[in-house]
Parts: sequence; C-alpha cells; structure tokens
Amino acid sequence: KVLMEEFIVIGGGPVGLLAALLLAKERFAKVTVYEREDRILDNVYESYPIVLNRRAAKAMDRVNPAMFQMIKARGMVVDGSKIFQGTRQVASLLSCNSVGTTRSLVNSVLLDEALTSYADTGSGDRGLVTVVWRHTLKSVEQSSRGVITHLVFTVTGATTTDPSQEVTVDTNGRRIIAADGVWSRMRQCLLTLPPPLPPPEGQVGAVVPLKETVTQWGVKFRLLFSKPGASTHGLDPAYHYVMGDLYICIAQGDVWVVTIGIQPHLKEEAAIQPHLKEEAAILESSEATEENKAFVREYVQTQAPLAFPLLDDEDLNAYFGRKTFRGAIVRVSRLNHGESVVLLGDAAHSLIPLTGEGFASGAEDCELLLDALNAVGLEGQPFAAYNKNRLPDVHAINSLAVYFNYAYFLAPAPEKAARIAAGILVVALKNCGIYKTTYQDYTSGRLSDPPQPYRSIMSLWKWQEWTLLPLTRLIFWPIVTLYIIITLPFWGLNWLTNGRREKGLGRRVLGSSLKGEPSHPAASKAKFA
Repeated sequence: KVLMEEFIVIGGGPVGLLAALLLAKERFAKVTVYEREDRILDNVYESYPIVLNRRAAKAMDRVNPAMFQMIKARGMVVDGSKIFQGTRQVASLLSCNSVGTTRSLVNSVLLDEALTSYADTGSGDRGLVTVVWRHTLKSVEQSSRGVITHLVFTVTGATTTDPSQEVTVDTNGRRIIAADGVWSRMRQCLLTLPPPLPPPEGQVGAVVPLKETVTQWGVKFRLLFSKPGASTHGLDPAYHYVMGDLYICIAQGDVWVVTIGIQPHLKEEAAIQPHLKEEAAILESSEATEENKAFVREYVQTQAPLAFPLLDDEDLNAYFGRKTFRGAIVRVSRLNHGESVVLLGDAAHSLIPLTGEGFASGAEDCELLLDALNAVGLEGQPFAAYNKNRLPDVHAINSLAVYFNYAYFLAPAPEKAARIAAGILVVALKNCGIYKTTYQDYTSGRLSDPPQPYRSIMSLWKWQEWTLLPLTRLIFWPIVTLYIIITLPFWGLNWLTNGRREKGLGRRVLGSSLKGEPSHPAASKAKFA
C-alpha cells in the first residue's frame, strides 16, 4: 500500500478546496479541511460576482475539466466591458477566455467534487478530502525549531443555543495550508512567532521575519439583485457595464446584479460636498424606509438609467437586508513558515476587485504549490521553493491593486483625475496602434492563454502607465485645482442653505421625491471632479 501524504487546510473557500483537490488527485494525499461555517450554499443572492479567466480555469481543469464547464454553463461568457456616461457609451474593452459567475457557485462546485470524487470509500485507491465544519482557528503552538505542533480551534455549536468549545488538533507532522482569507487568523498567529530555524541541510532562500502590509479598500460594495428573467433594452448579458459608481453584470443564470460602490469620501471632498457622507450612510443603511428606497431608486436611475428597469420595489427592500462587502489589500514578506505552513490566496495577497485577479491568483497559487511538491517532494523543501518562485509574482499583482485603490478611491481629486486619464490614454494609444498590447490582453484578453507570470505583465503596465502619468498630471492638476477653487464658494453656499436647514437627509429625499424634483445633489450629474 502507498503511504499517503497528509495535509491540513485552514479555510474551505474556493482556494482552500482547490488546493485540497489538487493534492488529493496528484499527490494521492489525505487532506483535512477545517472550515468555520456550518455549510456552503449555492445562493446567488448571498454571494457576489467574480470572473474566472484562463488562469483560474487552467488550475480547475487540472482537477477535473468538467468543473469549469459546469460553471460556464450556469454563468455567462464575458465578451468585454463597456463604460457609460448616462445612456452614452464612452469606452469599451474586449475580453477573451473569461466567464462571469459567483463565488458561491464556484465554491459549491469545488465542494461537490470533493464530496463525490474524493470521499473516503475505504477502497484506498484515491486521495481523500474531508471537510470539518464549524471550526475557527484560534491559536497555534510551535516547537523550538519553529514547527507548528498544535492547532487550537473554537468549535461553534450545531445550533445557536449550543455552547462553543475549544478543540486542540495535533498536527502530527502534517503540512498546513492556510487559505483562510484576507483577515487570516493563521497569518496573525505567525506574525507573533519567531522565524523557524532552517533545516540541517540548509534553507532554500533566506529566512526573513514575517511582516505584513494591510491597506484597507477605499470603497465598500453592496449588491442589488434583479429577479430571474428580468431584462432591459440596451444591456447585453455578455458584457459587464461600468456606469458611474455602479458595476452591472449577469451574476448567475438570468439574474442581474448592480454592484454599488460606497466610498468613505476624503475630508476635502466632504468639506466641499457635505452631502457625500449622508449619501454613504443611506447606501449602507439597514432600514428599508420609503425615504431610503426613494434615494437608492433615484441614485441608480441617475447613474445607470439603462439598468434601472431591472429593479422593482421588492428588489430595493432586499438590498437593505444584505451585508456590505469590505476588504483590504494584503502584502507579506514571505509566503511560508518553514516547511510547516504556507499561505495561499487572500491570506497571502488579497487584492481589490478592480484587478479581476482575486480568485485567479489564488487558483494559480494552488497550481504552483503543487508543482513545487512534485519537483522536490516532501523530503525536500517545497514550501520554501514555492515562496522563492511565487513571491515576486504576488508582489507584482499587489502593486496593481495598491495603484487602483489609490487612483480610484483615496487620491485627492487632481491626482485621481490624472491617474484615471493615464489609464484611458493607454487604451487610446492601443486603439491608435501605437501600443501593440496592454496588460489587460494578458489577464483577460486575447493573449491570456497560456497565462503569463504577473511580474512580466506588470512590468508592461508600469512602463505604459507611469510614462504617461507625468503628462496627465501636468494637464489635470491645474485644471481640477482651478475647478475646486472656483466652485468652493458655491458648495459652501449649498451647505449653508441646505445642510444646516435640514439635518435629516431622509426628510429631504421624501419631500423632493413627492414633488417630482431631484431628491438630492448626489443624484444629479454634478459629480466632484
């Protein structure tokens, strides 16, 4: 009989399950997955949209090509993105080899594969995947050489009335894969531990202290879903749409989703337009009052008039009962803790949705980790080898996420305008034939198959974008600064006449809506910068 390798996976999300499946299939491994939830449901209304590009599909096909085809059948092939100003299209970007779906569907398909193809049947002819539910990692214990020896979990009760309890799991030398998300508890535990000692035969690469850089997203997301079968003239299901602060696409099947970006505006913006803070408060509210629904209704109608017919009053009611998604961009100094633990996916390099590489980068992590294991085996140093090979790529895609987060959400208005203009200019130069390719061609475009390393793709992006940025700064900093100076008295007058007179935004929304007038300055087309 073959002696099975054994692994522990922390986190039963898409990356954790994909890692477990790859190990079970190619390494004939016995994998135990610890997941904090009590189940995984395929519920489009409790999930959020993601795009699977060729990088993600390649990793899934390595387990079973039928999985990606199943997701493709229930999702929507994405032909590209279109950017609108009101009802007028101002830009477009073509896409290839990409499928729009939801995180919950991907997670559900991976779990079904684990439970059907890699369950313990006693035959001993395949790897095994076992999922242990309701286990949340609390702490870890390590030996003097830096080997993780025990994992302490908090186990929640099967019902809300059952008490929680602590369970200690002896690792028994098993390797640990941490895929427990952006707020990774394993990463937090490792930050408190000293670096592990190198093995007697020498370390692959230098051992550096583990450090993290966590940058909060400059935006939060909340979702408005249509009913199945809802349709509107002017929207093609094969395209994703950017309309103002809204992102519109097919979520799954024939259900549309309107993603609303809620920004905690900068102090200087809020000083000029005090209603922005009140606008964000309504978009995050949990109260489906008539005033709040009236505001959201007009907010969507003003920014995305083509998408507005998708939604009815019942959809607006459901919006206020949904959670707001928020996150952070994560960068770490190393991906492994000796040969005990390796960080994958968001636990190692959480991005921002604008990159379109969230799950794809995590799926590629799983593939490259498997390649390291196949190359050197457990008797070698696969985690250290993986870290040495993968770290430059995850740092490269991290730079794109940080740039987008600052350019679109955190930068002052002149810098924001300059950076967005630089990105538009790159696309324009490509359309004119001056640039032959852009980084999007390699992530979701015609050159995305086979996938190229992030470090080479991002070097192209940096060269194109950063060479144009000085020019756009020279143009937009004076223009936007002058605009702010000129309009500042008018926004101050607006605050004096409107903001002080009525503190309750809801009353203003309801009163103006009943009169058939624009309900709020935020619903007009006068957007700052």
